[in-house]
Amino acid sequence: MKRERQIMSNNDCTIMELYCLERARLEPQSRSKWIAQAERWHELGRAHAAWRSQKRPLQQAMHADPMTPQQS
Repeated sequence: MKRERQIMSNNDCTIMELYCLERARLEPQSRSKWIAQAERWHELGRAHAAWRSQKRPLQQAMHADPMTPQQS
C-alpha cells in the first residue's frame, strides 16, 4: 500500500506555533524549549509561503497555452 505524503499548510504551521506558545505559558520550567519550537514553526511557515509564491508563477507558465504570447 502506498503511503500518501501530507503537506502542511501555513495554517497548520501557525496552529503549531500557537500551540507551542501556549505550552510555554503553561510550563514555565520548559519555557525556552517551547519558545524555540514556536520559532521553528514560524520559520517553517514563512519558508512554506515563500516556496509556494515561487512555485505558482512556474505552474502558470507550464499550463499556459503554447499559442498565447508570453508576457515578459
